Amino acid sequence: MAGNVFSRCRIRLTPAALAAAIALTAIPQARATNLFNMYVGAAYARSNLRAKDSIPFPFGGAGPLNSFNRSNSGYQFSLGVRGLDLLGAEVDYFDLGSGSVSYPYGFPAVGTVTGATLSQKGEAAFAMLYLPVPVIDVYLKAGVDRITSDLGGQFTPQPTCVVSGCQPQSLALHATTTGLALGAGVQWKFGNWGLRAEYERFTALGEHPNLVSVGVVWTFL
Repeated sequence: MAGNVFSRCRIRLTPAALAAAIALTAIPQARATNLFNMYVGAAYARSNLRAKDSIPFPFGGAGPLNSFNRSNSGYQFSLGVRGLDLLGAEVDYFDLGSGSVSYPYGFPAVGTVTGATLSQKGEAAFAMLYLPVPVIDVYLKAGVDRITSDLGGQFTPQPTCVVSGCQPQSLALHATTTGLALGAGVQWKFGNWGLRAEYERFTALGEHPNLVSVGVVWTFL
């Protein structure tokens, strides 16, 4: 009789039963793996490069390379979490691209700058606030940015310049700055995937470069 009972107990503890027990135990763990709703994203951006020479009169009074403003294409990558329905955090890496202007500009009394170029890229960390809007996600973001700007050009003095060695000079400025970053966007979610459109405004070299982007996000299981 004892042997029959033992046999019946062994039949109940079959490999299939053990696998089912392990799977049931793992379900809560699987649900907890993305407790903070971690996601990654990538986006195409239309950027507006903006910078201002921080040195009032470089090269012995040659005149500032002032207020560069040029539109271009760029891209952005994001990594974020949304621990609560209304709150989250995000880190972005972005490249605003590079742009140039060929027409002269500057101060007639001193000289002109031609062939100015600018490239900007950097990172930003944001706190996210999601508004209680149904169907879609509408969010605001605020944080700090760290942008590297490379600004350059060719300065040509006026013909009236009588200083010895008054020749065209190359202007170059490489600077990394930190400042306030702001943004807003909307997001449509389809399962783990989402489609996002947003606007971000940064601070660099006394100006506010910005971008408008469209991209996708994927939330981890």
